[in-house]
Amino acid sequence: MKAGTSLMLIAAGTLAACSSLDRTLPSSGSVIPDTRLKLTPGYTTSVEKLIYFAGAAYLAYIVLDPMAPNWSIEEAQLSDDTYYLGLKKMRTRAGGEGEARMVFRRRAEQLARAGGYAGYDIVSYNEGIQSELVAQRVGEGVIQLRHGTR
Repeated sequence: MKAGTSLMLIAAGTLAACSSLDRTLPSSGSVIPDTRLKLTPGYTTSVEKLIYFAGAAYLAYIVLDPMAPNWSIEEAQLSDDTYYLGLKKMRTRAGGEGEARMVFRRRAEQLARAGGYAGYDIVSYNEGIQSELVAQRVGEGVIQLRHGTR
């Protein structure tokens, strides 16, 4: 309910701001002013180039996102105590040999702890490289959570 109200307020504010704009855009030429910025004593650049570089840096950040996790995990509960875990590594990151098994075990331990189980057994596990347009490291396996005392 709050999200809908917030969206309506944002939309109303945006529409109010748009209606107050001066509608005299240049019919030809650039909207960006043709001015030079002196960044250092020996280097001057145009505002247009600065905007292009900022846009390229933003796009690179979106694609490479250094804060995103390296692995995504798809999991499915096959029964009360059995899980399938499928792992995929980000395509834009190099390396990662041996990481899949570590990520697989970490997630299995989290599932066991969260369910109050004593541990887990690996029923099956495979890892490799999936070749498409850009190669991608993958891993998949099935775990069975173990009942008993810790």
